[in-house]
Amino acid sequence: MSVKEVRTIMKSGGSLVVSLPREWIEARKLKPGDNVELLITKDAVIVKTLSVERLERTNYLKYQKDIRHLVNSVIAAYLLGYSSIVIDIPKTVKDLFDLEFSKVKNKLMGLEIVEYSNNKLILKTLIDPLELQPIDVLKRMWQITRESIEESITSILEEDIQQAERVVQKDDEVDKLYFYTVRILRSCAEDPALQTRLNLSNINLLDFRIAAYLLENINDRALEIALTTQQGILKMLDKVFLEKLNVSKALLKDNHDDVYRIFFNNETELLYGLLERINKIKMELTLSRLTPRELSIYEQVSMIARLQYDLAELSWVPLTR
Repeated sequence: MSVKEVRTIMKSGGSLVVSLPREWIEARKLKPGDNVELLITKDAVIVKTLSVERLERTNYLKYQKDIRHLVNSVIAAYLLGYSSIVIDIPKTVKDLFDLEFSKVKNKLMGLEIVEYSNNKLILKTLIDPLELQPIDVLKRMWQITRESIEESITSILEEDIQQAERVVQKDDEVDKLYFYTVRILRSCAEDPALQTRLNLSNINLLDFRIAAYLLENINDRALEIALTTQQGILKMLDKVFLEKLNVSKALLKDNHDDVYRIFFNNETELLYGLLERINKIKMELTLSRLTPRELSIYEQVSMIARLQYDLAELSWVPLTR
């Protein structure tokens, strides 16, 4: 638990100094002459003892005759940033747990079962957050979602079932990256030292969390488009609608590239062009009559454009819609 204190900066010789809380000093058994590590960011300076490593956070769970609930609790512990999960579970239901856990394991990056003995199952996260940082994960999510947008619409325009199946596979990867991002950002909120080592500000924690959520939702919309692909679909769609859908695909790809530059490079001058393309997408796909199938595709395309705009708004530049 963190506690806020206000302390006065004092002058000592030619330097400015601030005292450390006595309770903190005594708890760590520090004495004059000991060294401490200063983690310095733009917004804060964090004092960390050299001799004390960050304590491993362990979550203890118990099987209560509901395997699905237990697996959901494991997912929750992972997302909350626990590095170790200890489960009290009878040997008689271990196989059932393995079966249910295998359905979600691929979405929990780095989480592995490391021990099972004496009716206890131990899972640990074996990935170093310093080696796979949130900004790199977001950039990968951006790349995958762009590919999903293109492949999902192309799968309809070309009746390409294989491209549709690739979007399904990409959705699993995006989910995995999304869960990992949530885990790391929550861990940073719990551990300011980790936040400092990752060079993330409080605004970064908020923006990255929202960006990951929006990208995951964009990929879900692309998945919905891909799932409509089937042999003979071209006969079910109006030719004019297909032409407009092809134009919209190019506009969505341009949007995605510009939003990336807005978010990571702060190229806010691209915002207005983005808004114009979103309006053009709405106009392109608006026909006097749409079949239920065409309407479903139109809604997913429109939602992708809407989510792209929400991503751009994270630049904190207000726009008139």
